Amino acid sequence: MTNSLAEEVAGMEMEQSPGQSGKGQSNLWRPNWQRELFALMRMIVIAVAVVLLLNRFVLNLSVVEGSSMRPSLEDGDWLLISRLAGSMLPIHRNDVIIIRDPNPLAGSSGYLVKRVIGLPGDVVELKKGQLLRNGDTVDEPYVGLQPAAENFRPITVEPGHLFVMGDNRQWRASRDSRAFGTIEEKAITGRAEVVLWPLDRTGRL
Repeated sequence: MTNSLAEEVAGMEMEQSPGQSGKGQSNLWRPNWQRELFALMRMIVIAVAVVLLLNRFVLNLSVVEGSSMRPSLEDGDWLLISRLAGSMLPIHRNDVIIIRDPNPLAGSSGYLVKRVIGLPGDVVELKKGQLLRNGDTVDEPYVGLQPAAENFRPITVEPGHLFVMGDNRQWRASRDSRAFGTIEEKAITGRAEVVLWPLDRTGRL
């Protein structure tokens, strides 16, 4: 019985051709390759989805247009923007925010970068270029050149609104709440956190 079993096994091995053996190895290799490719594609899709979600709801990039925020920001500066500010994170005085332009100019991006000067309930005014808030003189180290000797009547910021201005206080250098009034908090699209570019200007705002 032992010899008969050995002969039967030998016969089965002889019937299996080399081509059939190679085909079996190929079938084993191909599913592994396909699984690896599928895993890679899935990782790429997930990574793209995460980036899109971060860009839409958490962080994104913005490029400064114009000189209304000099010297704090220059034309062409790249900013890292927190999208959560205004919706989930509170806005504070002196924050630099991105807002939808209430009166966009032809050819513009439709967005403005400005500094928060007044919160709801604040009384904001200018006397010969000097900012007063709630009757007190405000120190503004972010303002560069001597501001124009401008007067602006006291205005009380309404609930759900903000008073914003550019840091460039030269005559008509910034189109802000002095021109279009207070802005609604829902007009905020983000807060500028960091200057990313150029390298010699990088840092937190």
